[in-house]
Amino acid sequence: MTPFLLADAAANPLAFDYVTMGVTLVVFLLLLAILYFAAWGPIQKGLAKREEVITGARDEALKAKKDAEAMQQKLNAEFAAAQDKIRAMMDEARRDADALKAAEKATGVKEAQEERQRAKRDIELARDQAIAELHQQAVQLASLMSAKTIGSKLNEDDHRLMLASSIDDLAQTVSKA
Repeated sequence: MTPFLLADAAANPLAFDYVTMGVTLVVFLLLLAILYFAAWGPIQKGLAKREEVITGARDEALKAKKDAEAMQQKLNAEFAAAQDKIRAMMDEARRDADALKAAEKATGVKEAQEERQRAKRDIELARDQAIAELHQQAVQLASLMSAKTIGSKLNEDDHRLMLASSIDDLAQTVSKA
């Protein structure tokens, strides 16, 4: 016989050979035992480790999602607070602008009144000066007319005396009217 009965197997490929079947079964079981102890344990450990990594990544992703949602809510709240603060600042600025406008208007009105009063005082002063000049000219005219009428010339002291008397008479006449 030849090793592994190659000559007989070649003659009938469907022939049942117990030796070949036994050797094949022993090799299979031996290979299965080797793979079970040598490969199956590390494969199971690798799968378990992979499952832990995937579970950890999933848990971390869920935590990151929750953190992101919390951060989004916080940012939305801060944004809303900032918008409220901006609105309040704008309202305050409008109120300040309105107050400033009213104050400037009041100041303008006050300055206009002061200017009007100043103008009235200036007008009264000018009127009083004009009246005084008019009185003086009237007295001079009266003294000239009286001098021509009398035919003699009056000295300066006489003129002053007559002027003062005329002014007093005119002031009494004006105050009575």
